[in-house]
Amino acid sequence: MASQVRSMSADPVGANSRLIQITTMLVGEGAKLDVHGCKTVDMASSFGKALLEFVFIVFACITLLMGINAAKSKASGRVLFPATFVTGIASIAYFSMASGGGWVIAPDCRQLFVARYLDWLITTPLLLLDLGLVAGVSRWDIMALCLSDVLMIATGAFGSLTVGNVKWVWWFFGMCWFLHIIFALGKSWAESAKAKGGDSASVYSKIAGITVITWFCYPVVWVFAEGFGNFSVTFEVGITFQSLDNLVSHPPS
Repeated sequence: MASQVRSMSADPVGANSRLIQITTMLVGEGAKLDVHGCKTVDMASSFGKALLEFVFIVFACITLLMGINAAKSKASGRVLFPATFVTGIASIAYFSMASGGGWVIAPDCRQLFVARYLDWLITTPLLLLDLGLVAGVSRWDIMALCLSDVLMIATGAFGSLTVGNVKWVWWFFGMCWFLHIIFALGKSWAESAKAKGGDSASVYSKIAGITVITWFCYPVVWVFAEGFGNFSVTFEVGITFQSLDNLVSHPPS
């Protein structure tokens, strides 16, 4: 370390160049980052960053409002508290991404927001927990679907961090877990909500319906973004981050 300091002192121009290079890597400014042999990297534009900031503000406001409503009623709080944590965690993830962090450069030379996968790894099981409480299914059914969900998110992340045919093997594994979730939400959990009676069936049908529809869009976007690379990172941010995440994390009640 001492020799490095002396070297930097002896060569201030080279030290400044190295410092700029390190800062560029950490902050993420610029598109020419020599990582994984990439000459250029597809990164979110200033418009994409503005979208991340906007979604952070939206999630933060929703979290505050839902938290207040959950504290007012014990009955509704049983369902609202998990949903409040969903939007709260999402707002933290979006703040990370909007402030310039929470991403790495994938081997296919794309900016990959890993904070998004960490967000989904926590929030999507909470969404399933919320749906399970409404449907009145057993804790074991909820646990099984949450485990499938975690595996689905993990395989999607692994696929985003690989190249070649292996990427599509990960995508196939993720789709297997995904189909298990969709089948359970559309059949066994829906039947349980109907058998529970009251408003459970209508509430579950509304929330589960928007969840299933939007979740079907994610693997499609993945194919054209992280998969083939047809969608730019900015376009992916606009579709997946702003539109789908808002619908999934705060479906109409």
